[in-house]
Amino acid sequence: MELQERIDFFLELMSCSQNLAYWRFNASTWEVEQSTSAYTEEKTFVRLAFGDTAHFESMRAYGEENNLPLISHNGVDLCWATVFETENGQVRKLHIIGPLYTSDISVAMLERELDRHYMSTRFRRRALTMLAAQPVLSATRFWPYVQMLQYAVNGEKVGVDAFRYDSSNQPKQKKKSPVPEEEAEIRTDVHAGVYQTQTELFSKIEQGDLNYSGALNNAISKASYGSSKYNTPGDKANAYAVKFITLSVQAAIRGGVAPVIAYSVGDYYETQIAAAKTQSEKKHLMDTMFNDFVMRVHKLKARNDVSSAIRVCCDYIGLHLHDEIELEQIGKVVGYTKYYLSRKFKQEMGMSIWDYINERKVEEAKLLLADPNLTIQDVSDKLNYCSRSYFSEVFKNCTGMWPSSYRQSELHM
Repeated sequence: MELQERIDFFLELMSCSQNLAYWRFNASTWEVEQSTSAYTEEKTFVRLAFGDTAHFESMRAYGEENNLPLISHNGVDLCWATVFETENGQVRKLHIIGPLYTSDISVAMLERELDRHYMSTRFRRRALTMLAAQPVLSATRFWPYVQMLQYAVNGEKVGVDAFRYDSSNQPKQKKKSPVPEEEAEIRTDVHAGVYQTQTELFSKIEQGDLNYSGALNNAISKASYGSSKYNTPGDKANAYAVKFITLSVQAAIRGGVAPVIAYSVGDYYETQIAAAKTQSEKKHLMDTMFNDFVMRVHKLKARNDVSSAIRVCCDYIGLHLHDEIELEQIGKVVGYTKYYLSRKFKQEMGMSIWDYINERKVEEAKLLLADPNLTIQDVSDKLNYCSRSYFSEVFKNCTGMWPSSYRQSELHM
């Protein structure tokens, strides 16, 4: 068989059991010539995952001296394997499988890695989503695919002990600039007690602690203390809200909420708070958001028997109740095929993923039905059901009542 035929055959075999990406880079231009990754067109992803041009150059230099597979890691524990296609001692192509995680993803490490790059909030969220979506596969299960790729490219059988390991893409520790003594004194004086109050408050989210009202009230009472650089109370309230949302999102992620979910929830409340016309509305929304994050973490910690991937699925479904939910999209978020996702979800949750989606939509429907301005057709449309009759049938299967009967008996409308 020709080389491309061998590669195609290898990819077909690998796809039978693993959702690993394959990349082929031109060693002269570093252009992607072939890829099975969903992020092939995302240049930022290529840079975050595999490093910059200098790192590609170092991999090529290695390949010209040693034609054995190279195992690389970066600053967020992403791992990939490179097999070198050479001609007359020169590397022509780099064949890569990965990236993937060989152990559970550390969200804190992902955030630290992104802190090394200057990104807008939206761009950072996209990068975090892409990195968090990469598959997890133990090293012992990954190595056989590396051996097969080496054989497909070079016709050479190698043992795992022949692999070489590269850590040149690990981030270097940055030295922190010292804070001027006079500035440190100002910070200590102006913000006395604020740091401790914030630490106590956001630890409530991180721990999923339902007894947070005292810490929240204490933090709000100190929110007016600090910088006077804002022109109006409204400007200061908006700036405080943005900081409050950011710290809440970070605490939720530390507590175990998937980054893609935490940032989506934060975006939702940021939009709602920006649109609020009064200070009391803004405060109510901030209180609601804080409770939302606490409850999400609390539920996560209460269900230790459910894997992080399935918890991410549940959160994703909760955020998209008004949308058309597709298994393929959920699978991409957690790195599973839709078939494996369906099987794993039912094993862990005791119900099919579609039953779970309908249950969550029916709970949302109950809230919508409490609005007298919405017809049953409106509720059906908002929840993206194909027809009112199908929505009503699903509602009755879950509650034992038709939506109209529920309104009359439970809501007295």
